[in-house]
Amino acid sequence: MTVIQFFRIVFDICFVFVFLKIFKRIDAAESNTGYSDLQALFLAARDGWGRGEIVEIGSYKGRSTIALASGSKLALREKVLSIDPHSGGTLEVFRRNIAERGLADYVITEVATSEQACKGFNGAVRLLFIDGLHDYKSVKQDIQLWKDRVIEGGLMAFHDYNYSTVYQAVKELTDSPGYVFEAEVGCTAFVSKGKSQNQDLFETIRVFNILKRILFASTMVVECRK
Repeated sequence: MTVIQFFRIVFDICFVFVFLKIFKRIDAAESNTGYSDLQALFLAARDGWGRGEIVEIGSYKGRSTIALASGSKLALREKVLSIDPHSGGTLEVFRRNIAERGLADYVITEVATSEQACKGFNGAVRLLFIDGLHDYKSVKQDIQLWKDRVIEGGLMAFHDYNYSTVYQAVKELTDSPGYVFEAEVGCTAFVSKGKSQNQDLFETIRVFNILKRILFASTMVVECRK
C-alpha cells in the first residue's frame, strides 16, 4: 500500500465517522453497537462485492440499520431488508429513527422472526448481518436458515462475536469448507462465502483497526460487552 492509498483510506474512515455521527445523528438510536462495527457495516453496504440484497436479522431500534442503509443509499445500491419481530415494543421507535434520518425509502421492514421471514424470501443476498437472539441454538439456526441465500463471494457479518455462543456458532461455520473468516471489527466478525472478493474493503477495515489501536491504546475504551 502506498502512502497516498493509506491517507485516502484514513480520509474515508473519518468521512464515514462524521457522516454517521453528525449528519445521520446516529447516537440518538439506542444500541450497544460500537462505531467500529457501524463503520464496517456502512462500508460493506456501500462497497461490498456482488449483487444481491442486504438482509439484517435483528434490528432493535435501528442503529445498525441506519449504518447499512446509509452506506447502500450513498452508493445507490440495494435497499435493506430489516427483519425483527419487535416483540419488545420497539417497532414505533425503529420506524421513527429510520424516517428521521431520511432512510424510509431504503429500508424494508419485515415484522417477523428470522424463520418466518426466510420462508417467504426468494432473493439472493450479498450482505447478511446477523444480530438476533444470541443463544447458541438461535445463532446456529439463523446461519442454517440464511447461509444458502448468500451469493458466492458474499459477506456474512455476526454481531456480538465476543459472546461464547456466537463465537462457537461462527467457528463451526468457518471450520466447514467454503467459508473464510475475514476480520473481526469491534464486536462483529465478517465471513466470506466461497472465495474472498472484498480485499479492498478489508484493507480499509484493517487500517481502521490499526488506527483504533493507536488512538485508544492508553484509554479506557470498551466496545464489546463480555
